[in-house]
Amino acid sequence: MQQFIFPAVLYKDKDGRGFTIVLQDINVCTEGATVEEAFINAKEYLEVYCRCALEYNGEVDPASTFAEVEADSKGNIVLLVDADLPNGKKVARASKFNLDA
Repeated sequence: MQQFIFPAVLYKDKDGRGFTIVLQDINVCTEGATVEEAFINAKEYLEVYCRCALEYNGEVDPASTFAEVEADSKGNIVLLVDADLPNGKKVARASKFNLDA
């Protein structure tokens, strides 16, 4: 199993309607009605990113450190989001209709 861990910043919606998580290293943001939902969405995006990076580049670029992201978070909460991928298994290419192809 390969594990990738990236720091992400959690933002609470100003109107109190949900949460946004930003993965700065991969230029992705996602949201959810709860912290848990936003985290699960971020985890899914990170897994897809890592699978694609491994398939097309053979490696995943290193993540920023927790301290670097925390220093730029402007008081927002920093989380660690992980992606677990099977070792040695060729990643199938995503199709237009099925990302799990």
